[in-house]
Amino acid sequence: MQSFSELLEEVKKRPPLYLNRYSIFSFQSFYNGYLIAKHMYNLPETKAEQEFDTFLNWIREECFPLKINRSWAEILFIYSSDERDALDRLFNLFEEYIEQKRASFGVAKGSGEILGDIVEPTFDIT
Repeated sequence: MQSFSELLEEVKKRPPLYLNRYSIFSFQSFYNGYLIAKHMYNLPETKAEQEFDTFLNWIREECFPLKINRSWAEILFIYSSDERDALDRLFNLFEEYIEQKRASFGVAKGSGEILGDIVEPTFDIT
């Protein structure tokens, strides 16, 4: 089985292969299905999955703080031109988030394992 970070990279490269539409809401459904499957099979959460969940909370609480109760997908959609743009924005923000984490640990881009199984170039968002 591929790692979570490898799966994210594949979805980013070829969204239509994994999602029924190139849309933030289709990705949200895909991600929720992934989490449900992991729970059903009692699979432990990886560090990369924990970090991605922390990132999604960061979107809601820090990146786009709204005084309304909305999901991370809805918030990204509000601040995007359409559902496709919101999905692209998700991956771009995740790249920025990873780089901020690396910088806070004093690790140069492309070196070391910082976020569980998220390692350069496995999850190289360009």
